[in-house]
Amino acid sequence: MKSEKKHLIYLAAGLLAAASLPFVITNVYYLHVINLAGIYCLVTVGLNLLSGYTGQVSMGHAGFFAIGTYVSALSALDLGVPWLPGTILAVLSASLCGFVIAVPAMKLAGSYLVLATVGFGEIVRLVLVNWTPVTKGAAGLVGIPLPNIFGIRITSEGEFFYLILVMLILGAGIARRLADSKIGRTFIAIREDELASRAMGVPVDRYKTAAFMISAAFAGAAGSIYGAFSGVTSPDNFTFDDSVAFLCMSVVGGSRTVGGAVVGTVALVSLTELLRAFQAYRLIVYGLILIITVIYMPQGLAGLMFKKHTREESEADS
Repeated sequence: MKSEKKHLIYLAAGLLAAASLPFVITNVYYLHVINLAGIYCLVTVGLNLLSGYTGQVSMGHAGFFAIGTYVSALSALDLGVPWLPGTILAVLSASLCGFVIAVPAMKLAGSYLVLATVGFGEIVRLVLVNWTPVTKGAAGLVGIPLPNIFGIRITSEGEFFYLILVMLILGAGIARRLADSKIGRTFIAIREDELASRAMGVPVDRYKTAAFMISAAFAGAAGSIYGAFSGVTSPDNFTFDDSVAFLCMSVVGGSRTVGGAVVGTVALVSLTELLRAFQAYRLIVYGLILIITVIYMPQGLAGLMFKKHTREESEADS
């Protein structure tokens, strides 16, 4: 009980510190980077449910992210749909595409599944490039309307920060409840031993499909925010490099925890900004970080922090 109270205090303090960032950080560029990190966090939280909890590695999440962005943006530009209903459309569309890729993925595992998700991401990007009458091709979309939620128009970086923060808290809360529920425990059982799960009567294919759809829905929601936040978008924003970055964020932070998605995303986005002069070597740096993480920190940064916290608590109790 004492430990649980401590965790609640830490969580409240963290949320309070996060909510005060727009008042502390006056540089608009830094706040812009923080907002981007928050959007990527939402994608990574969903990816953790798929890769970390269910054991299905995806390297095509930029495709789901793109679907959410374009569905929300096109519904606003062409149909005049407000941002909130457009976000719901984006989530449903991405989730449906998650179902489409999950069906053939049921017969694949390991590197074959990874290749299938890579192919999906590339197919989405090529559709965006070549379906010119709808997506405007390589030129992309411009003038994506700003969100208007119940009469409140989101315009500044600070206002976007709070919108993204609310969406991230909501997404992380849903992911946490799923992870602690029967569904989450079933995901873990499938990850640990799929054959044993089938032998126990678990409908493995159904749960794998659900994991893909839920993870894609998170990416779709993040894409909807990203389009309205950027105001413009093009297929160049959703490449294989971005899928690799999402996976790196998941692994570095700790793919088997919801909090790991936040830790990993913040760490890699910060590192990317620090190494902006070496942008051409970004994937090399990511590769080195992945190797170091897998060898020395298999549970990621969040796992390392949790171990340290647990050790300090046990020393304090003794």
